[in-house]
Amino acid sequence: MTLNYSTPAVNPKLGSSFAIFASAYTCLALMLVVLEQLGLSTLTIDHAIIVAPALFYIAIGFMTRTIAIDDFFVAGERVPPLYNALALNAMVFGGSLLAGSIAAFFFIGIDAIAIPVGLFAGLVLMAVLFVPHLRKAGAYTVPGFLHLRFGRKTIRLAASVLMIAPCLIAIVAEIALGGKLVGYLLPSPQALGIDLSPASLFTLLVVASVVLAVVLGGMRAATWTQCAQFVVVLGLLAPLIIVSVIRTNLPLPQLTYGGQLEDIKEREASKGFITTTRPKALSDVLPGQTAQPVTRPAERMFSALSPVDFVLLIFCLAVGVAAHPSFLPRLSTTPTILASRRMFGWVTMVGAFVVLTIPAYAFFTKAMAVEALIGVPVSDLPTWARALQQLGFISLPGNQFEQLGGSQRVTFQPDSLALILPMAGQLPRVFFGLAAAALLAAVSACAAGHLVALANTVSDDIYHGILKRSASPARRLLVARLSMIVFGLFIFFLAKGHVDPLRWAMVSLSLAAGTFFAVLVLSVWWRRLSAQGALAGMLAGFGVTALYLSASGAPLFGIDPLNAAVIGVPVSFISAVIASLLLGASDAQAQEAAEDLRVPAGETLQSRMVRLSSRTKPSL
Repeated sequence: MTLNYSTPAVNPKLGSSFAIFASAYTCLALMLVVLEQLGLSTLTIDHAIIVAPALFYIAIGFMTRTIAIDDFFVAGERVPPLYNALALNAMVFGGSLLAGSIAAFFFIGIDAIAIPVGLFAGLVLMAVLFVPHLRKAGAYTVPGFLHLRFGRKTIRLAASVLMIAPCLIAIVAEIALGGKLVGYLLPSPQALGIDLSPASLFTLLVVASVVLAVVLGGMRAATWTQCAQFVVVLGLLAPLIIVSVIRTNLPLPQLTYGGQLEDIKEREASKGFITTTRPKALSDVLPGQTAQPVTRPAERMFSALSPVDFVLLIFCLAVGVAAHPSFLPRLSTTPTILASRRMFGWVTMVGAFVVLTIPAYAFFTKAMAVEALIGVPVSDLPTWARALQQLGFISLPGNQFEQLGGSQRVTFQPDSLALILPMAGQLPRVFFGLAAAALLAAVSACAAGHLVALANTVSDDIYHGILKRSASPARRLLVARLSMIVFGLFIFFLAKGHVDPLRWAMVSLSLAAGTFFAVLVLSVWWRRLSAQGALAGMLAGFGVTALYLSASGAPLFGIDPLNAAVIGVPVSFISAVIASLLLGASDAQAQEAAEDLRVPAGETLQSRMVRLSSRTKPSL
């Protein structure tokens, strides 16, 4: 008997829909530029440029609501490659890592290239190791994939529990950053007549906007909102290109920022404010939460990070991205296995563009800040410096700058550095709003993706997969939606505390790498891996990585705690291999699943399981 496999239809109007959105957003920005020249207040401009996209994300979430299981969990398996690539890049280069990378380039110089390169390397590693094989599985979640591979509920439950920590940490990092960004743009709660602290109100607004955008549509809503959010993220290019034209006469900042590095180098030498060039540990040189001065050269390689830390950071970020349980379900949303391969062609193109843009944005910002602020008498400060001081982006002294060591008197708030460029370039206020809206869009895209992954795991793996196999589709969707709301409330309370978004995002990637990378690699590429080995690998990797992240005292072998995956990944590999060899081989079903995963064509394992289970149901 021949089985016919149907390919889900792709909406032919997607291109038109997103072109209309991009045009509408551009028209909104241009209209606000005109109205600003006619006297529209800056507060109104900030509100319009921030609130309008947020309302549109919520509207997309409402329009993409669904009651179909496949639509909610994997967007109906009909997301075209380009749109899937935009959604995945929006998640990987989320707000925390985007803003954190810009701040890292600003403070520690070219050594910060390890962060975007590591993220991009993770996308490439995912394409090489997992794409066709995980798409062949067709699972809704990473725990679901491991269940299809080994057929054991214990594996599914363990993976479901272990993925909660890295996903929650990533969401908290994004929401905390989003709350700070909203605080820069909105008046205090007391001015609005609301009896809440600023942190509580602004964090609540961000959490509510993220939950409302995806609670009705799940992965389907997350996909289309993330595509729209990536369009908004591209708004960062507007001030960057204009400043590039002003300073270099060319609208290609990704290719011209080298000249800005030379300018920064000359000014650092003439003003003499660079005082530290010796590499330090990764945790010590990354920008923190407090305002700090610029003390490291911009263009000198390995002046902040040692070569060992540089390589280890790239490794940890790469394996974390490649194995993160929130990113991998994106592979199951394409119509076919071939489409998933094509998706990663777009992923690498878009990701490479982002990697080139981040340092350009940071160094144009630093060139203008060094030129106008550092070593300059207070009487000669530009007007935009006082505006930045009022917003809390920079701290200025009350007396004359010292010509030497002047940077010790000017401190910059790391989370706000991505917003300085439009004001330093003396552009209309709308461009400041575009930059803020871009960061908030990146925050929302990343947080929504992690939230959907958590909710899907609770519903499909824990509730339906373990607790109640007979649960109806409606009940499964209800559990997923309630999970989003519960997680949202929990995240709201966590994000109000002291959170360093960049470090928390890196911790999330290290935990994901230590827990899942080795097991996923062996699941695909080693038939001998048993269920006991997979369980031992996940538990050992998670335990060692978490302990090293939280340990105090001298680092083991000089490995920084933020690079904990360097220890966790090998321990996970060794534990999985030893347990598989000592506790017996995998059963015939697991070995058959491993063989099927090697053939990137035909019916997915998930579809086959659903088809066979439907045949075995007793007739009423």
